[in-house]
Amino acid sequence: MKILFITNDFIVEPLGIMYLSSALKKAGHQTDLIKADLENIEEKVRTFSPDIIGYNVTTGQHKYFTELNLKLKNKFHFISLFGGAHPTFFNEFIKEEGVDIICIGEGEEAIVDLADKIDQGKDFKNIPNLWVKEKGEVIKNPVRSLVDVNSIAFPDRELIYSRYPKSYNNPIKNFIGGRGCPYNCSFCFNHCLKKVYQNNGQYVRFSSVDNLLKEILEVKNNYPLKMVYFQDDTFATQIDWLEEFSEKYPKIVNLPFHCHIRANLVNEKFINLLKKAGCYGVSFAIEVADDYLRNQVLKKNISREEIIRAAKLIKKAGIKFRIYNILGLPGSSLNTELETLKLNILCKPDLGWASIYQPYPKTELGDLCIKMGIYDGDVDKISESFFEETVLDIPDKDKINNLQKLFSLMVSFPFLRPLIRILISFPPNILYKKIYYFWKERLYKKIYNL
Repeated sequence: MKILFITNDFIVEPLGIMYLSSALKKAGHQTDLIKADLENIEEKVRTFSPDIIGYNVTTGQHKYFTELNLKLKNKFHFISLFGGAHPTFFNEFIKEEGVDIICIGEGEEAIVDLADKIDQGKDFKNIPNLWVKEKGEVIKNPVRSLVDVNSIAFPDRELIYSRYPKSYNNPIKNFIGGRGCPYNCSFCFNHCLKKVYQNNGQYVRFSSVDNLLKEILEVKNNYPLKMVYFQDDTFATQIDWLEEFSEKYPKIVNLPFHCHIRANLVNEKFINLLKKAGCYGVSFAIEVADDYLRNQVLKKNISREEIIRAAKLIKKAGIKFRIYNILGLPGSSLNTELETLKLNILCKPDLGWASIYQPYPKTELGDLCIKMGIYDGDVDKISESFFEETVLDIPDKDKINNLQKLFSLMVSFPFLRPLIRILISFPPNILYKKIYYFWKERLYKKIYNL
């Protein structure tokens, strides 16, 4: 069987697709990938002649990929398979014209079962994790148990690096140390996915230290690699795992790494273990300075004192750090956003950046926005990027959009803060967008010595 994956352009390797490709190749199938927005898709489809075309779709991208799939369906014969966050949480997506199958949740085992059955000419309607549309009828299959992350094949790096020199030559390469997050932030998909997989296995799973290091070492020995980036939502939430990692990583891999952490987990022991392992940089999220919004609305359960303490300990250890923030939250105001800027300046990160909240329905916070009457629940209005503008009906929208573009610059140059109310009063403009992207790229290069 031939399976073609279609995705948008990327900087971070599409690890989800790469895991699927490894599983398929291990089962004897052929795979390829194309970037939809950069290449001649029709020529690629004609040449590769796939039996299945797979799309990994997030909310905001869904409309684009649905339209693209329809265009291809009008010219070629294939089975369309949509996976990722959007079809997982918006199951009604299966009803869209041209959508043959959607995958709910994890797909490594399901996609192999699908390819095997099609290859063997067998009925594929009853595969767990897949909803299949046949002659207008939708067959809704339950999810299977969550996979053991130590049993699956490593991501198919060749799928990306053999075709895209920019990804191959990138000295920073990405890895995942586990799956699932133990926390239940109201704006995040994790609490929704836990419900999907209720009573179907352990949601939070960690790769063994040895298995993770084996994967990194394979990449180090075969591709350019100067820094490891762990893409886990929260890295090393178990201290005994981190203790083992801090002993073995510098001996086996011995490369600097970056990871995402939570401020409330930071203490001297935690930071010393990261430093011992060779940690170069970390990211953690403030989200918003207001305690009520952060803990009662977002359900972060992190205090202001823990945030400030974490910043001091990280800085004392000589570890670079980034802070994430979300502007335009339901219940916030322009004054709230300016207090968030002030707290970032107090913490003195190497990079303080902000996104603009997107109200993904079926998350707890997205549903709250609908109840508050500041969002009508239309997923087609949600932007593909959360760095552009808010879709909520809230006061000072233009000023908040402007603040997001200037946020990083203000954190880097706090003496400019007295001017911020004047600067954000201008109409949204291309200059502020250019400042945002320029300063973010410059800080990235400075932090990572690129």
